[in-house]
Amino acid sequence: MKIEFFKDDLIDSIGAGIYEIIIDNKGQEQISYIGESVWVIVRCATHLYKFIKQPKYLGFENINFYDDGIVLKFKVFENVSDMKTRKAREKEIIKEKKPILQNGISDRMKSDEAKRKAIRDFLDAN
Repeated sequence: MKIEFFKDDLIDSIGAGIYEIIIDNKGQEQISYIGESVWVIVRCATHLYKFIKQPKYLGFENINFYDDGIVLKFKVFENVSDMKTRKAREKEIIKEKKPILQNGISDRMKSDEAKRKAIRDFLDAN
């Protein structure tokens, strides 16, 4: 597994905004999570730390770490500084994009088993 941490938008990740975590499996991409933060890069570093410690945090199993065809990408979706606007926009984007690890209510994640199933289904389909 490879990690792309704001490869093309590092400067934008320093401020407030909405971000996405994307799974790329051999060129097929799927949005897994959408979130918002006043400090996008800090929040995503926390996600990454939790993921490295416990892959199930993002629905993965330890075996996936050894698959070079999988890339976990952290990207800025859009910069929004006003908190009220940012939170409302995050909900809109979640409803529109339907990230596979979220239950569609704000940025809440599915259960661990539901996350693992969503990741397995995506990886198996590609």
